[in-house]
Amino acid sequence: MSLRSRLQMFVLTRQEQRTIAFIVLAVILGLITQHYRRHHSERLEAGPSDLGQTGPVFASPAPTPQPARGHR
Repeated sequence: MSLRSRLQMFVLTRQEQRTIAFIVLAVILGLITQHYRRHHSERLEAGPSDLGQTGPVFASPAPTPQPARGHR
């Protein structure tokens, strides 16, 4: 069997090529995101006061008190 006949097995349609390209692109973007988050985690975890920002700080709303249940 020649090399050319063996490579015929890997001929892909246009849609299959696009699908493989999309999957490879998604994996590459995921690796880039993982690398960025790993090397910039100090900035992401710091609060606004740690970074010298003076913008409004949004706090989570206070929990609403639950009504007391009466004993019968």
